[in-house]
Amino acid sequence: MSEASPRVGFIVGNDFDRTIQFDQEGVVYLQGNNDAGRVLALLPEREFDHARIHIAPSYFRKARRWNVSEIDVFWNMVSDADQNPKTLDAIEKFTADFDIPVIDPPHQVRHTRRHQIALRLAGIDNVHMPKTLLLRNPTLERLKRQVEEAAFEFPAIIRRTGTHNGQMLGVVASLEEIEGVYGDRNNDYYLTEFVDFRRADGWYRKTRFFLVGGDIVVRQHVVSENWNIHGRSGREMADDSPQRLEAKAIVGGGFAGLPEITRAALREIGDRMGLEYFGLDASVDADGRVLVFEANATMNFLPSSGHMRGRSAAALEPMLAAVRKLVLAKAGQRTTKT
Repeated sequence: MSEASPRVGFIVGNDFDRTIQFDQEGVVYLQGNNDAGRVLALLPEREFDHARIHIAPSYFRKARRWNVSEIDVFWNMVSDADQNPKTLDAIEKFTADFDIPVIDPPHQVRHTRRHQIALRLAGIDNVHMPKTLLLRNPTLERLKRQVEEAAFEFPAIIRRTGTHNGQMLGVVASLEEIEGVYGDRNNDYYLTEFVDFRRADGWYRKTRFFLVGGDIVVRQHVVSENWNIHGRSGREMADDSPQRLEAKAIVGGGFAGLPEITRAALREIGDRMGLEYFGLDASVDADGRVLVFEANATMNFLPSSGHMRGRSAAALEPMLAAVRKLVLAKAGQRTTKT
């Protein structure tokens, strides 16, 4: 590791950009990348130095190469295996040429598609992981076999692969209701068992966690009348409403304020995911059991404005502490190798 502050190389890119942008001020289309770079930039100036490394599937067909001689840690932010499989392949080849530790290496990200995570997280105590099927060139007969082999139950949510932020085609009660996707050779789909997680008080709840190294941060808690919850779902609630106050208390209480069975479940999820930085959207019921909606490294921590406000602001300090700890730990791995 260099004598100066650790230098982090943020690896970005996607399958749609064919031209490598070596200009650090250039705009890079970042679909399927997370915002970890924006998070790290909130740490005190000069605590960590960093550089952006743009990789595209065509990287190894170019004569020009990135100079990474001063990089202590790679951080792979290309985090959606559905959207960017070719870029992940290029990044794996790129990082293999250097003795530099990698946060969220491509070979681990590649195994975080929804149907793979459904299998990976199945069977954890006090965790319910709905089954998810990958539908490729679907036909009714083929899907009937998939459903039967997986003991899959309806109703179910259907969405295109690579979609987030609650984007979906709908909730269906049977395979016959998704006839419109049959024979589609241009798109793959996920079919996920729908679970009604409304509590006895009539409200739905979703909590976003970030698992960073060995730390777990409660990023957001939203209470809504609608099951398809997003960050904006709670905006219509008055600031002094019980739902807003609950959200503030959950985020303010952090990981330590969660029930022990919830903390144990989240730790086991972290162990099984194989990533050092990722987000988890889930609902925690009144008894502390966890219903998983989504777990991957594509989730963003910061709002689009970049400023943490209101009931979510309490998550910023523990997040920055966890990111600092993770980077220093990875930089230390470089030190022991050189």
